[in-house]
Formats: sequence, structure tokens, C-alpha cells
Amino acid sequence: MNRLPPLNSASSFGSDPSNYSYKEKTTAHHGTDIVHLNAGGRRFTTLLDTLVQGKSTFFLNFVRVDQVSGKVIMNHQRVSKDESGAIFINRDGKLFSYVLQYMRDGRNTVLPDDQNLLKRLRREAEFFGIEGLKQAINSALIQRRTSAEDEDQSDIAQIRNSVSQIANNLYYNGFKR
Repeated sequence: MNRLPPLNSASSFGSDPSNYSYKEKTTAHHGTDIVHLNAGGRRFTTLLDTLVQGKSTFFLNFVRVDQVSGKVIMNHQRVSKDESGAIFINRDGKLFSYVLQYMRDGRNTVLPDDQNLLKRLRREAEFFGIEGLKQAINSALIQRRTSAEDEDQSDIAQIRNSVSQIANNLYYNGFKR
């Protein structure tokens, strides 16, 4: 990853330096620089642009695009890193893989079929502050619920039909075996 010297903290995350009680260590990077993430012990690799463009309020707390230079500014004091230097995210790594995929692909992301997994993933979308992912999950849950209800109605209709056929057979056969 290309590393540039730290920038002046007054310009890093806001225009008013009096908002900061300490000097924030920031570095500027190209959006195409690679960043390593550790979510719940699972390692992920992506571009800084993905973190910035993914519309996650969680990531926007420590990475943003500088409007003047166009570089990605990273605030290192707002980041926890593991022993290898990867950004540590104290969340479920399996679920984070869906979050990261959404940040990369947006609405084209394939969501899991399991409703319990979708509910857990919705909680992750809330944690990471990704409204689009949360909406996609809510839509998927509604769609799956509707499909399940349709299947239930179909099953009920088949059972009713079978019961009706059995009753008719019994009636016409004089309730004989």
C-alpha cells in the first residue's frame, strides 16, 4: 500500500480544528490502494475506494475522500489494527463477507435464502450503517415471506383436494374397505 506522510490534522475530518481534543494521525492514499481487513478472525482484502464508495457510516468514520486532492484520507486513531496491520472489525466474518460484497456490487449482491441468516445480516447492515443493504434485506425477507405463504396456501389446497377425494371415494364406496 502506498503510504504518504501524515497530513495536518486540522484539515482531516472537518473544517473546525477546535472540534478535536487531540491531534488526529491521518494519511492520504489513492483509492486503488489495497486495504486488509480482519472481521471476526476472517481476512478480507479490498480497495480503499470500496470502503469509501460503499456508503457505510461505519467506514466513513475513518476513511473519506478529500474534496481538494481526490485522495482517500484515513484517520488511524479511529481504527483498531490486528498484529498484521489489518483493520480489525469486531463482527462476524461470515456475515461481513455479505456486507463487503454489497459494498462492491450494490443491489446486484446475492443474498442468502435462509431467513434467520437474513435477519442477522440486517443487524450487520444496521451496525455498518448501510441503508441500501438494509432495504434490500427487508425486501428479500418480505418476498420470501410472501413465497412461503403462497407455498403454504398451495399445500393447504392440495390437502383439501386429497381429503375431498378420500371423502368422495368413501361415500361412493359405501364406506367399505
